[in-house]
Amino acid sequence: MTSYFMQRYLTDRTFYKIQSQSIIDNPDQRIVDDLSSFTSTALSFSLTLFNAAVDLISFSNILYTIYPPLFVVLLLYSIGGTVISIFLGKGLVTLNFLQEKKEADFRYGLVRVRENAESIAFYGGEDNELQLLLQRFTSAFENLTQLLISSRNLEFFTNGYRYLIQIVPAAVVAPMYFSGKIEFGVINQSVSAFSHILGDVSLVVYQFQAISAFSAIIDRLGEFDDILDSSRSKSLSDPMEYINLTYSHVRGSQVLDSNGSTPPTTSPRLLDVENLTLKTPKSNSTLVRDLTFAIDEKDNLLVVGPSGSGKTSLLRALAGLWSTGKGKITFYVEKAGDAQSPTSSEMAPLEQNSANVNEELGRPINSNSKSVFFLPQRPYMVLGSLRQQLLYPTWTEEVVVSDTAKPGGSLPFLTQVPKSKNVSEKHHVPVPTTDDLTQVLEDVRIGYILSRFKGLDTVYEWSSVLSLGEQQRLAFARLLLSKPKLALLDESTSALDEVNEAHLYEKMKAAGITYISIGHRRTLYAYHNRVLDISSADADSRQRNWNIKSIEDDTLHNFLKL
Repeated sequence: MTSYFMQRYLTDRTFYKIQSQSIIDNPDQRIVDDLSSFTSTALSFSLTLFNAAVDLISFSNILYTIYPPLFVVLLLYSIGGTVISIFLGKGLVTLNFLQEKKEADFRYGLVRVRENAESIAFYGGEDNELQLLLQRFTSAFENLTQLLISSRNLEFFTNGYRYLIQIVPAAVVAPMYFSGKIEFGVINQSVSAFSHILGDVSLVVYQFQAISAFSAIIDRLGEFDDILDSSRSKSLSDPMEYINLTYSHVRGSQVLDSNGSTPPTTSPRLLDVENLTLKTPKSNSTLVRDLTFAIDEKDNLLVVGPSGSGKTSLLRALAGLWSTGKGKITFYVEKAGDAQSPTSSEMAPLEQNSANVNEELGRPINSNSKSVFFLPQRPYMVLGSLRQQLLYPTWTEEVVVSDTAKPGGSLPFLTQVPKSKNVSEKHHVPVPTTDDLTQVLEDVRIGYILSRFKGLDTVYEWSSVLSLGEQQRLAFARLLLSKPKLALLDESTSALDEVNEAHLYEKMKAAGITYISIGHRRTLYAYHNRVLDISSADADSRQRNWNIKSIEDDTLHNFLKL
C-alpha cells in the first residue's frame, strides 16, 4: 500500500498541487503512520472476526440446546449494549481524526525548526517558535483530554456490560435448576456458552474504541485517496481555459526565402510562446497578458520586472506547474541519439495538454530530457551523497539510494523502481565518471568541498552544511553535466558575487547551452541578447504588460549605468 500511494502521490505532480494549494494536511503522516495503522488494525480485526465466527458456530448449538429463551436474551442483551455503546462513543471518531491531525501538525512544527535552524538562530526567534509549538501542543493536549473523557465514559459502560455476563445467564436458568429440570453443572455450562457467544456478538461493544480510531484512519486515508484519484481527472474535466503545453520532436517553423529554400543561417528553434495569458490558480488574477516570443539556439533572454509581476510564474507555466490561463507553449526537443535536429518528415510532434504526463508514471515528458533543464532559485538538495547531488535528477536510476544492504527477502515492488517510457530520451548522456564529477566541481569553483567532506560518497544534510551560494554552484554543476539545449534559470545566481556569476554564465555559453534567466541585477544584461520586461498587470486594462527588446552594445552600456 505504501508503494501504491507513493507512486500516485508522485504522479502528475500531485505532491506539488497538494502543497501549493493546501488541499489536505500532512500527506507524509498519512503515508507513514496511517497506512501502517490501517494495515495492522485491518489484519487484527480480520483475525478477531474469524475467531468470533468459529466460536459462535461452536457454542450456539450448545446454548440453544440448554435453553432456547436464553439464546433470545443473549441477542437482546447484545443489541442493547451495541446501541448504548454507539451512543456513548459517537464523538470518538471525530476526536480521533482531530488527534491524528493535531499531533501531525505539532511534529511538522518541530521539523520546520530543524530545517530552518540557521534562519531562526539569526532572527533570535527561539521564544516565538516556542510559543507557536506550545500552541500546537496545547491544541493536541486539549483534544486528547476530550478523547480520554469520552473513552472513560464508554469504558464505564463496557466494564458494567462485561460484569453482568456472569449474572444474566444464571438468573435466567436458575428457575429450571430449582424446579429440578436441570443439574447444577448445566448452569456452569450455560454461563460459559453465554459468555463465549456474547463476546462474539458484542465485538462492537468491546472494540468500540479501536473501531473509532480505525474509522478515523479510514477517513483520513479515504480523503487522501480521493485527492490522488481526482488529481488527473480534475485537469481533464475542468471546463476553464488552460495553457496548452506541447513538446515536439519537430523544430519550429523557419523563415523561407522567396524560392522556398531554408536560409542556411537560420538557428534551430527551441521554444515558441504564443498568445500566453497567465493567471493565478486560485484568485484567477491576470499576471501576463498575450505574451508572444520565440527562442532560437544561442538566443539568450533575460526576464526582468518588479516583484510580483509574474516572472517566476512564467517559468512555472513553462515547466507545466501552472496551467491556468490560455495560449500555447511549444518546446522543440531532440530525440535521444539524434546528432542533428529531426525534420518534420522524420517524426511527428508529440502534443499533449498542460498536464503533459507520461502514461505509465505520470512523469513530464520533458523531465530531465536532452533539451530542457529548470534551475530554481533555491536548489533542491537530495538525501544522499555528494555524488547523488551531482547526478540528480538526470541519472537517478543509476544511483543506489539505500544506505543499507538489500535483505535477501526484499519484495520486488520495493527494490525495483519503475522506469518511464522515455528512458532512452532521458539517458542521452553517458553516466559521468568520478573524474567528470571532480572536474565539474572545479569548473563551478567548489572543488574544495571534496576535501572538506572527504570525497564524493559521504552523506550529509547538504542543505545545512552548504551555503546557499555553494548550493547554487552545485546546481550549475548538475546543469553542465546534463548538457541540455535550453536552461530556464530563476534567479539562480542571486546568492553569488558578480565574479562567480560571470564565470558560470561563461561556462554555460561554452557548453552551448541557451538560457532564459530571471533576475534583478544589471550585470545580467551582459550575458543576454534580449530582455523581456514584464510590468504589473492592470486588472482594468486589456493592453499587454510586457515589452521585448534587443540588447546591443550601445544599449548595454546604458543599462549598466542605470
